[in-house]
Amino acid sequence: MRKIRLIALDVDGTLLDDRKRLPPENRDALLEAAQQGILISMASGRMVCTIEPIEAEVGVDCIIIAYNGGQVMGRLSEGRPSIFHQPIPIDVVDFFIRFTREHDYLLNFYHGDQLDTEDGPRRRPFMELYTVRTGAQYHLVDDLAKAFPGVCPTKLILLAHQEERDRLHDEFRVTLEGRAFITKSEPEYLEITAAGVNKGNAIPVIAERYGVPTAEIMAVGDAENDIGMLRAAGLGVAMANASPQVKAEADVVTERTNNEAGAAEAIRRWALGSI
Repeated sequence: MRKIRLIALDVDGTLLDDRKRLPPENRDALLEAAQQGILISMASGRMVCTIEPIEAEVGVDCIIIAYNGGQVMGRLSEGRPSIFHQPIPIDVVDFFIRFTREHDYLLNFYHGDQLDTEDGPRRRPFMELYTVRTGAQYHLVDDLAKAFPGVCPTKLILLAHQEERDRLHDEFRVTLEGRAFITKSEPEYLEITAAGVNKGNAIPVIAERYGVPTAEIMAVGDAENDIGMLRAAGLGVAMANASPQVKAEADVVTERTNNEAGAAEAIRRWALGSI
């Protein structure tokens, strides 16, 4: 069995079930791994402040990959240092502020671990959806461009119905090629980071910081925004609930879904060797 010294674990759709709850079996497996000296990293598109409550519920001091790799933070016992941070260039930011205003889409603007947006009747249902899923609270402004002139956020999310989101995903992947990294996560989320920034880029950063060869890192995920991480790690594990595209990029696939504590299966099968 491959030796695993670090586990990078996606949060939504992997560690948490579809109701955004932490299965006790997942918590127990992570605690067992940590007790055996395996480092744990939580990797998510979420802000740091909405990952930390999950970390606390698990009870393991984690390295945090936030904003789809836009920022990497060390463990709490280290003072939670920022290990890596790459914001989005201002020209891309201005493009999305203009586009979402012209077409009345909700745009999540993440800066300084705060979530800002412009309000509107069409945007409200998506705001409520996002808050219920993540616990994040919105700070409302009249005009993002005027409220944050020249500010480069760590990440943006454009929220739309899935079919519309998919169309925009394909369009922006072409028109913004080389200028931004565009990916999908939840059915309504179109996530934007700086060009070249994704969860996969965080793996070598963590490997160097903690002296762990990438060959001894296991990454577990379910969505398109996890593909870079699965590719970069020595062992990429796709959840049973992952899309065919994600499974095709993985080295192995769990038998159980996120609603069946599939993350615990991955940890015990390929990191601990106990099943």
